[in-house]
Amino acid sequence: MFCSIIIPTIGRATLARAVESALNQTFDPADFEVVVVNDSGRPLPSEAWQQFPQVQVIYNNRRERSFARNSGAAVARGVYLYFLDDDDWLLPGALTAFWQLAQQSPDAAWLHGGIQVVNENSRILGETNSGIQGHCLAQIMGGAWVPIQSSLIRAQDFFQVGGYSPFIRGTEDQDLCRRIAAMGSLANVTTAVACLFRGADWQTSTDYGRAAEDTRRSRDEIINQPGAWRRLRASADSGYWYGRIVHVYLSLALWHLRHSRFFTAASRACYGLTVWLLSGRHLTNRQFWQALCDHHVPGSLHFIQIAWEQEARRPF
Repeated sequence: MFCSIIIPTIGRATLARAVESALNQTFDPADFEVVVVNDSGRPLPSEAWQQFPQVQVIYNNRRERSFARNSGAAVARGVYLYFLDDDDWLLPGALTAFWQLAQQSPDAAWLHGGIQVVNENSRILGETNSGIQGHCLAQIMGGAWVPIQSSLIRAQDFFQVGGYSPFIRGTEDQDLCRRIAAMGSLANVTTAVACLFRGADWQTSTDYGRAAEDTRRSRDEIINQPGAWRRLRASADSGYWYGRIVHVYLSLALWHLRHSRFFTAASRACYGLTVWLLSGRHLTNRQFWQALCDHHVPGSLHFIQIAWEQEARRPF
């Protein structure tokens, strides 16, 4: 089976749209399945999509998204795993585009395409695709946005890195991407494959209050891995990404310093300064200094939301 589409849900009304966007793909039904993980703690209302043979529903009892996604992956039969939130949906032709990409890049651990950010009125607020591919740990660690909703992950690599971490909440998708990028490669298709719902009616259970702390913890675990230093430098293909590596190391040094882990803080600072010195000709590149100061990487959801909020406040 080519892929398993795993949809954790807390019983939102948008679940039917998410499931139907998968069932409506012009793709051989025998080559994919839909695993709905009901994490709402109550039965789902009866709907037509539940009768399709390629759909199965399993039950968690309010164990949170990472547990729900891991539960879905545990019963999945696909070579690739597609994690879709219950308020987002696939665009027509998405699975065909991914199948073609998988034939072109059979060794890639993570396949991804473009994503449209859409509001409650079906208006596209923005469309983005980082386009990164190959060994790109510097880009992923540096903050390039590769949305899970527009990604296919090879199951063997997902399990090799241990699946979703139950200790990372709010930025668990980025944490998973970092861990896979630390040992595998990415492949990209330019086509937009999914829609991410945002807007006035959007609701989330994400605890953004702990997102910054979890991001630093996740990055710190990655740079502690054997070979991470070499892989970071090897994947930095421009002054901007050299600057992002320095940014990562120095921000982690400050994080450890605030927690009174002085030896580790000194170690992170030394690595950051070493990358700085090894950046060579990039030090005269304006993009290097921009990357060093940026809080968010261009093309990420942050800037799409900022543009949407500015337009919403604009007088007519």
